[in-house]
This record gives sequence, structure tokens and C-alpha cells, in this order.
Amino acid sequence: MDVKRTGRSRKVLLAVAAAAAVGVAGCSSGGSDRAAAPPVPSDPVSASAGASAGASGTASPEPTEAPTPTVAPAPSATCADTTLLGDTELSGYLVRLPGSLRIIDLGVYMSLDGLHLDTQESKRFCAPVPVKITRFAVRMSQVGPGATGRPSYSYRPLDTVEVPLGPANGVAPGSAPPETSQCSGVLSVVHTGAPVEDTELPERLNLVTPNPAPTGPYSQQVKVTGARLVTAGLVLPADTRGC
Repeated sequence: MDVKRTGRSRKVLLAVAAAAAVGVAGCSSGGSDRAAAPPVPSDPVSASAGASAGASGTASPEPTEAPTPTVAPAPSATCADTTLLGDTELSGYLVRLPGSLRIIDLGVYMSLDGLHLDTQESKRFCAPVPVKITRFAVRMSQVGPGATGRPSYSYRPLDTVEVPLGPANGVAPGSAPPETSQCSGVLSVVHTGAPVEDTELPERLNLVTPNPAPTGPYSQQVKVTGARLVTAGLVLPADTRGC
């Protein structure tokens, strides 16, 4: 009896020991599985913000184009500013203007069709210059009989007009002298400032008829020397015989 009980007891102990071993192995295996589990991801908002911060930290800014500075145009050196010149200074400037082809020619002169500006491009002024033209009738006569007589003349004031001269070469509008009549010509004196006085008129005029004789009215240059006088021109009738 004792021997059988002992054998049965040993079987019971072995079964218990085996069960205990299985339990221990199960615990060890479960612990291993939990240790190998992947880490829980962090808060998605924080992760996204971190990614954005990283991206902005590494990205280079786009290059911007520097604005082109505005350069003011250089003043023109091809014309003269006459706005601040006085009457005497302006007349002196106009008298000294050279001709467009030859410097010995006049840049400003009177002709049959009016007041001309014909000067070099580098000498022109920037804006039209107002000048005045005082006109006189020149009454011609003869002193002495026949071929021995000499021509004589007298002045009679007609009018004064103001015309714009330039800046381009050409004839000043409104500057043509009035028509002549038999034995009467027209003297046009170009000037600045106050009207021309009788004492400023030429003392002598060349009244000799050109050869060959002209078929119509003709003009000739007249030299004037007053402080405000620029130039003058005389228009004469074609035939002065019998005056």
C-alpha cells in the first residue's frame, strides 16, 4: 500500500512540475513579445510642425531682382538757353550767329520774303526768340538835274511788329515787308526792346540800281550798329527812274 501511494504521488509531482515549467516558458515568451513592440508614434501635429520647421530651415530663399535705378536725361548741349538774356545781350547773341554754310555769313538776316534764321545746328537756341521789326518807308528822289543828279531819300515810320524767330532754320512768320511802290522802298530794322529811333537809322543807303536791272522788287542788306539792333534789309522797287 505504501509503495503504490508513493508511486502515484511521484507521478503527481512530475505533472505539477511540468505544468509549472510550461507556465514559466509562456511568461518568458510573452515578455519577449512586449519588449519587441514598435514605439508609439508621437503626436501627428507635433511631427508635422517639426517637419515644416526642418523644411523651412533647409530651403534657400528665391533670389529677387534688384530694381533698375532711373537715370535722369542729361541736358541737351545742342541748343542755347536765351530766356535769361537782356535786350542788349540777346541782340548781340543774334548778331554773332554764323551762317549755316560759312561762318562769315549772317545767321540772321532780312530778305524779300522776311526775316531768316540760317545758322549751324550747334548754335541754335532752344525755344523761339521774340524779336521786333520796325519798318520805315524810304522815299527816294533825285537832287540835281539829269545825269549829274544824285539820289536822295527820306524815312517815314510805318509800323512795328513782333515775330517769333527759330529755333529751326527758316523764315519767321509775319516778318515779310509790305509791298513797295514807285519811288518808295521799305527799310525793315530787326531789334530787341524799345522801338527804333530815327537817330539809329542808317545815315547812308546804297540806292544804286544793280546791273543788270531787276525785273521786280529786290532786297539788299543794310548794316546797322545800334546796341539793340540785329540786322536790317531794304526792299526797293525795280525801276526808280524818274524819281
